[in-house]
Amino acid sequence: MLTSSNGWKRIAEVNPPELPDLTHRRLDGAFRHVLVTDNVFGRIRVSPYAYAARITHDVPSVHPTVVVSTRDRNILAIESEVRGALGNGVDSFLVVVGDTLPAVEHLSHHYEIVEHLRDLQRNMPPFEVGMPTRFRRWQYARRLELGAQYLVAGPVIDPATVGPNVASLQRDPSDPPLYLMVIPPFSSTWIDRMETVGTVPATDALRARVAAADPTGARALAWEITAEIEAAAREAGCAGVILMGLKQETITTEAARDWRPVPTGMGTTEPA
Repeated sequence: MLTSSNGWKRIAEVNPPELPDLTHRRLDGAFRHVLVTDNVFGRIRVSPYAYAARITHDVPSVHPTVVVSTRDRNILAIESEVRGALGNGVDSFLVVVGDTLPAVEHLSHHYEIVEHLRDLQRNMPPFEVGMPTRFRRWQYARRLELGAQYLVAGPVIDPATVGPNVASLQRDPSDPPLYLMVIPPFSSTWIDRMETVGTVPATDALRARVAAADPTGARALAWEITAEIEAAAREAGCAGVILMGLKQETITTEAARDWRPVPTGMGTTEPA
């Protein structure tokens, strides 16, 4: 679990497929932790809950964390759940209006969802609840007040931006684990694109370094910089990193092969 302090964690963000398949089995041996997305950018995919279930059944060496999106659970969400059920052998559906749940309204704010899930923990099998945070002290503090058991910040694409941004949170040693989202800087165009979706802006030095790279070695340089980001995250007191923005094929081949381990002498590290 991500609330555990048992070693440094490397986590890969994965998108469920558009239709049920067996691609999740390729994660075996690549990463031990994955973050399963929930219809990112409004693109309908298999339910992240069903996909995570298949991972736990078929690839027990991998621990999934499901992204629980609190957007309006409309037809997009329903279709996603149906797709997931199909992958588990379900072939019959009865569509009804159904009752409402007063405790959690249909359009509940994500704060309410966290509070509700934390309350459920009193009478349910063990599970954990985390939240994302921007690099803003007030927002970080609010999430601590709500009872988030781990936090996710970022994403970053430049190692020079890690220390100052994590420091801005003014973390206390007793705070829950913080995981840093990271994106490899594959090219100048890629950096520009990632910044448009919320990545912490890269420094001019990083941009110049990437722009000057030989095209044939650009990918290798990106993974080298990713390792530097990871080292900076460790130095800043994070509990691990989450690799984001990549296709699953890249995660199970290139990332698993070319993302070098954090240099030795920096503490215990879980296998990828």
